[in-house]
Amino acid sequence: MTTQRWTDASGVRIHYLDNDPSPSVGLPIVFSPGVVDDADDYEAMLPFFSPRRVLVVDVRGRGKSEAPPHGYSVDHLADDLDAAVGDAGLEHFHLMTFSRGTPTAFRVALRHPERVVSISIGDYQAVEIALAPSFVDRQWGLSWRGRPMAERVQRHVLEGIQRDSRAREHWNDLDALGIPVLLAYGTGPGTIVNEETVARYRRSIARTEIVTIPDAGHDLFRPDRLAYPRTVAGFVARVEG
Repeated sequence: MTTQRWTDASGVRIHYLDNDPSPSVGLPIVFSPGVVDDADDYEAMLPFFSPRRVLVVDVRGRGKSEAPPHGYSVDHLADDLDAAVGDAGLEHFHLMTFSRGTPTAFRVALRHPERVVSISIGDYQAVEIALAPSFVDRQWGLSWRGRPMAERVQRHVLEGIQRDSRAREHWNDLDALGIPVLLAYGTGPGTIVNEETVARYRRSIARTEIVTIPDAGHDLFRPDRLAYPRTVAGFVARVEG
């Protein structure tokens, strides 16, 4: 049964979904979604992971969470994940990411290296990308998963994401953590990860596993919504031995 929960991150009300199995089996997974994703986009994924516990967090400005006028850096978004983790009482957990939710998860892992057991990365490099000002108008004119952007996010949120973005690399940081890393990417058009990215992961991060998702483009949840979750489920099971 999926439960909707709310918590507070430095005065910002944060919403997250919790599949809340009882009893739970294995360590929990904390999922950091893409740049304009709602937690509700992934509600159908949560029963699949049961009886493993999974949290899906609406970072600020997304879904049912509050959208403050300022404060959209990766550090602010990591505060939102941390707030959900604390509210749920998690001690040790796996991280799962998709797209631009990835650098947010990196920040959480770097803050809590003794608590994060593994990271599963969905079609992204081990970097934070500095976004050009054109990002806002470009995104505002798009639809994502059949919904116009204006139905998903307020314009000031996109402006804040762009304004607060920074160019940072995390290849060495991830390797230094010494934890298992999964990179999953699609075989279809539109993926961010390419052969050069795969080679960089293999070269830079010792404990990297690479998996392709057949027929998926950048959106690893289409056409098969459970292909990426199945990949992550197998990976974390292997990590736990």
